[in-house]
Amino acid sequence: MLMNRVYLSRILSFCGIVAPLAISCIVVVAGLLTPGYCQWTDTISSLCDQASKTPGLMIAGFSIYGALIIGFSCALYLRLQHGTRAYLAWFMLALYGVCMILAGIFRDSPGALNTEGIIHNAAIITSCFSILIGMWMFAGSVYRKPSWFGFTWFTIVASFMGLILSIIFLVQSQVPLAGLLQRFFYFIILIWIEIVSVWLFRLSFKYKELLKEREL
Repeated sequence: MLMNRVYLSRILSFCGIVAPLAISCIVVVAGLLTPGYCQWTDTISSLCDQASKTPGLMIAGFSIYGALIIGFSCALYLRLQHGTRAYLAWFMLALYGVCMILAGIFRDSPGALNTEGIIHNAAIITSCFSILIGMWMFAGSVYRKPSWFGFTWFTIVASFMGLILSIIFLVQSQVPLAGLLQRFFYFIILIWIEIVSVWLFRLSFKYKELLKEREL
């Protein structure tokens, strides 16, 4: 039974490895295919907002990324095994993935907000705070685990930087470099997901360490 969890975690950890690469490539390609789009001044949501003539690629990007993040959250929970913080880390990271999917289904409305635009914005805001809370819960869950040595402080620093950038973006979303602020935030989040996923995949080959951690 335990070995099945290890194998499943190994497979699902690929979701976390692929997710940052997939969404980054899709954003770049969608930006190149959108006339007049600027990566530094325009937000990612504007690639598939209600005024966009070619929203399909970014809508698919949000959905693919969200599904991959849900897989990553499950892989992490299978590795962490038990505890309230491990459960909350899974729930908040999965919620982040769900919000990303919703952000693609419900498109932003430039100018005057409508119901669909409000849902989109609510999904984006919820995603920002759910990923940060998920990171904090993960940090608390692994701080006593030898195989995750250093990840607690790495996660705290990354989440603190993400929190500052998310607040600045939410408060000053209309500044000329709103797109750049948003990308700095997502860059930190994606780097964290990539590093944790790669380490998670590596740990899936260390069965003896998992047995020791179950005793902590």
